[in-house]
Amino acid sequence: MTDTQYYTAEIHVRTTAGDLVTYYPIHGPGPAGIPATEIRAAAEAAALAQEPGGKVEGSRVSRN
Repeated sequence: MTDTQYYTAEIHVRTTAGDLVTYYPIHGPGPAGIPATEIRAAAEAAALAQEPGGKVEGSRVSRN
């Protein structure tokens, strides 16, 4: 059986209209041991795909 870990990511994006929105693109179990940098990169890419032209202003990633 493969070990699993619970991951969450919170990404704050400034839209082209100037609004600040928060996305939670990663929230659930996955394979254990994924580096936080990989989780953050994937989460930021997913959030920016929702807001073309937006800019990441902050992010938080956790692993439990």
